[in-house]
Amino acid sequence: MNRPHTLKLHVSLFYIGFGSILSQILLVREFLVSFYGNELSIGIIFACWLVWIGIGSAVGNKVIKRLQSILSLFIVLIALTPLVTFMQILAVKFVRGFIHTPTGEFLSMMELLGFSFSVLSVGCLLWGMLFTLGAKMLSSEREELWRGVNKAYVLESVGSVAGGLLFSCVLASLLSTLQTVCFLLFITWSMALWHGLKSKKQFKTVAFLCIIVVYYILLQPIRTLEHQMDAYQWSLINDKLTFVRSIDSKYQNLSLLRLENQHTIYTDGRPAYNIPNTYEAEVFIHSILVHRFDAKRVLILGGGFNGILKEILKYPVQEIEYVEIDPALLPFVEPVLDKQNQQALRDPRVKIMSGDGREFLSRKQRSFDVIILNIGEPSTASLNRFFTLEFYQQCSTRLTSDGILAFSVPSSAEYITDEMKNLNASIYYTFKQVFKNVLVIPGDHAILIGSRSKRPFIQDPDSLAHLYAMTKISTEYFSKYMFEEKMPPDRIRYITNMLESVQNYRINTDTDPVTYYFDLLLWNRFLHGDNSLFSSITRTGIFAVGALAVGILFIIILVRRRQIEKRERNALAIIIACGGMIGMALNLLLLLNFQETFGSIYEMLGAMTAVSMLGLALGAMVIVRITQKHKMKFLLLVVLSALVSVVLLLPQLLHLLLRVHSMPFTLIITMFCGGLIGMLFGIVNRLYSYHTKDLGSIYAYDVLGSSVGALIACSVLLPVLGIQEMTMFLSLVLVPAIIAAIFTQRSF
Repeated sequence: MNRPHTLKLHVSLFYIGFGSILSQILLVREFLVSFYGNELSIGIIFACWLVWIGIGSAVGNKVIKRLQSILSLFIVLIALTPLVTFMQILAVKFVRGFIHTPTGEFLSMMELLGFSFSVLSVGCLLWGMLFTLGAKMLSSEREELWRGVNKAYVLESVGSVAGGLLFSCVLASLLSTLQTVCFLLFITWSMALWHGLKSKKQFKTVAFLCIIVVYYILLQPIRTLEHQMDAYQWSLINDKLTFVRSIDSKYQNLSLLRLENQHTIYTDGRPAYNIPNTYEAEVFIHSILVHRFDAKRVLILGGGFNGILKEILKYPVQEIEYVEIDPALLPFVEPVLDKQNQQALRDPRVKIMSGDGREFLSRKQRSFDVIILNIGEPSTASLNRFFTLEFYQQCSTRLTSDGILAFSVPSSAEYITDEMKNLNASIYYTFKQVFKNVLVIPGDHAILIGSRSKRPFIQDPDSLAHLYAMTKISTEYFSKYMFEEKMPPDRIRYITNMLESVQNYRINTDTDPVTYYFDLLLWNRFLHGDNSLFSSITRTGIFAVGALAVGILFIIILVRRRQIEKRERNALAIIIACGGMIGMALNLLLLLNFQETFGSIYEMLGAMTAVSMLGLALGAMVIVRITQKHKMKFLLLVVLSALVSVVLLLPQLLHLLLRVHSMPFTLIITMFCGGLIGMLFGIVNRLYSYHTKDLGSIYAYDVLGSSVGALIACSVLLPVLGIQEMTMFLSLVLVPAIIAAIFTQRSF
């Protein structure tokens, strides 16, 4: 294999990682708009993606055995990938037409599972096949087959690093979804010219320049086409809404829709803000500030533009600090705000900052009379951070002696379901751990107000009406008579007694984030009407399933005693599958920990993913450099021992990362964990190749294990078990891997 040909293959393997990570990011964004987006939905998408990647890698083995020359097929498949990605995006955009979902109805998790498994099949099969085909072509006659697989693994990982960073830092802000797909198409056409044409260099140069010109000419028509497609997509979601515009910020997808004079802002496919929102804003703010009508310094965390600022400014406040995590949100919504809300944003007493609310509180030294949290419900792990014990403690240190923290949660003025009761009780008892003085105002969205002051909140409607009348505030809807309507003492006692009657409540913490799981159950009840599957997931059940799986894997290791080759292959497959699951779980936990430590993960998501992938690449490269075959069995035990140690020390490690608050240290730990998985892949792949010529099998087992980790790590294990018990479960998963490693020692 001459050098130019080798260079082309290296670039192609690099592109497999580069193109697949970009396709994955684009498809996840589209899925989040069409489906209710949270950790479980993202986990389902990743799991389906990885399953089909593994199947594609296995299919690639079959293709290699049947074809003598695979270069032409390799080029064709690479050229097809952006076209398939385009078709997948269309399918996700118009999913409601495919599965006949009624207009305005959210799609359930089971529908997401079935649809994502179907839609992702063809594209992921291609990516998996490309890896195996590329690994085969990288294996020359003079080299052992394992070396080609390890090289392909390294190149793909480096390509993923580059793709993740390029998207986060450049493409996300410059190109739309379809423009990015066309960017991938431009790259694949260029690669096809480079690989396939035997013509003169000058002709290739001219053809390459023509592709650039065509791409540049099509940029604006593509954006126009995408706007029309988005409009049709939203008409399937709700045909009464008129689509206005949509953008993809670094943090989320923002879509603006109109119904007559009412505008609705959707974030990642979920309704977030209604404009105008005068009635709700008046009820929310005046129900709170009547208890601290003399507040001078107020902090708003999220959603201040939508009537909140305007109402607060009616009080004699001296300073309002307003923190919004997404800097693109206010410019996006300001054109549709009325004049009063626009003026409120420009009031000299208002200071607007972009950033994460928790990070802001950790840096701020001054105290506030009132902190208002207005970010919506804890529907994701990211939002759950603002409903934990640690966050309430953080707020407590930034409040004056009689200061208050207030926010709203989903509730009901009348009947409260078990799912809603568990959600509200978790938030209520967590809140009371920090603020002993708590007032719950009932409604479709209950308002919780807490203070460290020993002076109880006034609950008598007449007294509240008198206090409010003294402020002489003019409002459009709210009046002193609404205290009797909204806050009658019997309803306040009812909801308080109902919450305090819950016995098996769980405290929501950074390391035991249960509230967003309860919110998931609430939404699934609303969407699907049945939570029997989720309700059956218990601590005991999870460990029982884990023990059963360990027993089955142990039996697989022991069977076929006389068929040593097959037994050794089974053992190695078990090791890498368990390692893939553990690696994915560690990666997701480190991402969440980064979010807890430094605020938002979104801006650094590309960097964290890049560092993890770089660790994978470096780990695999270390194994490629080791020429002594006899060292592999020793290294296998060393790497597995290191992995067990990391898992057992995981709670302490995550706590240390929170306390040290060092980004370089966090990145180093992330790279180290990635490096362990990369080394494990390299070792197992090398040992496996001594028994078979199937190049893609170990890669397939690796991604299949990773798919299980993606599905259950943050959506089931962490919220149900908490970090301590999750560590025990992950240790249990490693038991069959360790047993398998011990069994393999005799034969190598």
